[in-house]
Amino acid sequence: MPFVDTTGRPLRTIELGQVPVTAPTFQLRERIGYREPGAPPEATTWAEAHTPDIDPKRGNRTDLASVPVIFWSLIASYGRQTAPAVVHDSESWRVRESGLGAVESLAERERVDLAFRLGLRELGVAPFRAWLMWMFVSFERYQKHSVPRFIALLALGLLGLGLVVAGTILALAWGAPGWGIPLALLPLATSAIAGKRWRLLVWVSYAGALLLPVAVLQVAAYLPYLAIENIVWLIVDLPRGKGSPVVGPTDVRNIRRVAG
Repeated sequence: MPFVDTTGRPLRTIELGQVPVTAPTFQLRERIGYREPGAPPEATTWAEAHTPDIDPKRGNRTDLASVPVIFWSLIASYGRQTAPAVVHDSESWRVRESGLGAVESLAERERVDLAFRLGLRELGVAPFRAWLMWMFVSFERYQKHSVPRFIALLALGLLGLGLVVAGTILALAWGAPGWGIPLALLPLATSAIAGKRWRLLVWVSYAGALLLPVAVLQVAAYLPYLAIENIVWLIVDLPRGKGSPVVGPTDVRNIRRVAG
């Protein structure tokens, strides 16, 4: 098994503490490590235990897999991806605080991001999901260490995504495969502009096109619920609104009625 506990044995449990209790952030209580297949024990990459704190700052906490709440039904923030995400958070912070230049930081993060993808696969995360998560952390490394490169890659990725969507619409909805198919294949050429990063742009273009309808449906289903939740929140907790104690005026009256 590629992930090990603090004693070097195969990882069976991850000791995490939710801190603070109202936030989706956690502290690692015992270190865990990742060892690539065939690597000796001394090559283990460790995510060290965090320093206990009731309000931990960045670098002393983890949010597990950094997935927006709205998409948790597609990719959860925890599960098989927990161990790879914790190690990846630790390594990403190490690179950020290392003082390396942009080129060196990007090279080191590329290695960390690849190990993240391998770790996901070794723990049984489905290939499509593992590559999607790798795609997002790969863009994040450019956003953290080279904003100009991030903007350029994002622009190329969105261009490719737009070409695939437009080509699909032309071929299937408008019955023009002679135009649509070449247009949908064009991102294979535009991705080559990025050199060795062409895989990243291919994934944005084609996986993004596959995921787009699902994401739109997810947002369309979530936003009405969010609106209803906030309306009820304001009605029940008036005049205090959000941030008030869990027990509102209505709850107090109900408790007194039941107790009486």
